[in-house]
Amino acid sequence: MNFNIYNSLILAGVIQGIIFTLVVLLTKRYKSKSVYFLAALILTYSFSNLQYYLQDIRYVDYTELFSTFYVPWSDLTPALLYCYVISYLYPSRKITKKELLFFSLFVFTFIISTIYKISVRIEPKSETLENITLHLRYYIAYYADLIAATFSIITLVIVFTIINKYIKETAEFKYNFVKLQLNWLKKTLYILMVLIAIWVLLVVMDMISLDDVSFYPIWLGIAILIYWLGHVGIYKYGIDEERQKIQQKRKSKKQLLVKNKTKHIIIERLKLYLVDEKRFLDSSLTLEKTAQALELSQGHLSKIINTELQISFSDYINSLRVEEAKSYLEDSEFSNYTLVAIGLEAGFNSKSAFNASFKKHTGKTPSEYKQQHVK
Repeated sequence: MNFNIYNSLILAGVIQGIIFTLVVLLTKRYKSKSVYFLAALILTYSFSNLQYYLQDIRYVDYTELFSTFYVPWSDLTPALLYCYVISYLYPSRKITKKELLFFSLFVFTFIISTIYKISVRIEPKSETLENITLHLRYYIAYYADLIAATFSIITLVIVFTIINKYIKETAEFKYNFVKLQLNWLKKTLYILMVLIAIWVLLVVMDMISLDDVSFYPIWLGIAILIYWLGHVGIYKYGIDEERQKIQQKRKSKKQLLVKNKTKHIIIERLKLYLVDEKRFLDSSLTLEKTAQALELSQGHLSKIINTELQISFSDYINSLRVEEAKSYLEDSEFSNYTLVAIGLEAGFNSKSAFNASFKKHTGKTPSEYKQQHVK
């Protein structure tokens, strides 16, 4: 046996991936198609690392790995990634029959590896059959990985295109619509790109028989990816779920926003646009967008707001958002909701922006304010 710190970390990632999958399957909270695809993706990465872990600790040798229990899990990950992104961005959308073709590479390589296992078992005596067996093994050990890597890159390009399309579709603010934050997903895809590049480099080096080619970088990268997907993916899902529930409850609740009357017609138009139409909940709202909507110049609108309200545009917007957040923090129905979900639903684009603005307007952090008002 060959145990070291590297394969110990790989095993830890495998165990964590398996535990995460079991938690998802056994917890009622995660009854979501996107979460199931995420769990399947993480489990696939875990099983892929597990079989190479067994080889690395010398539980099985290189030849025995491919002739016994090898499964081309790497061919399955692009399909699961695609299905996860589609179901995450469009929960009600079904996977089409054409999109199921993403699984064809896995099916093909699985069949090839099964034929190889059978051919090894029957011990071909003719030279022709021996050559076929050797070619099958060479395909499984090298070409299958290169094809899978190419297919993964193509899938990532497609996924990036889908994400950009979603961003364009949701660019316009819609009240009572949860616009997903996708920066974490983009970062994940960039990490995958780097891992695939390392994967291809290591396979090519192994093919040309360079000595001491170690696959630890890719295996350790996958172990980290398992942790990242399990932690961040579920965390983001929980926030999105809470935001949807907040919106459902918000429909039946009276808003606690204060609208002081003023004789200035532009200020009244501004309040109608921001408050009555709930535009202040748009985290991407800017002075430029507001001025365009009111058919005014930015400078003119900014001057009127400063003169009439004695406050800057950004501070005025944030004061509305703070009042919105306070209505949730004071309500016991939202006592178990995360501050991140509340901040995002109040119109802030991050937890740090929420904390800073809230403390500026109230003198307390959202957490302190919540503890003071909710028992």
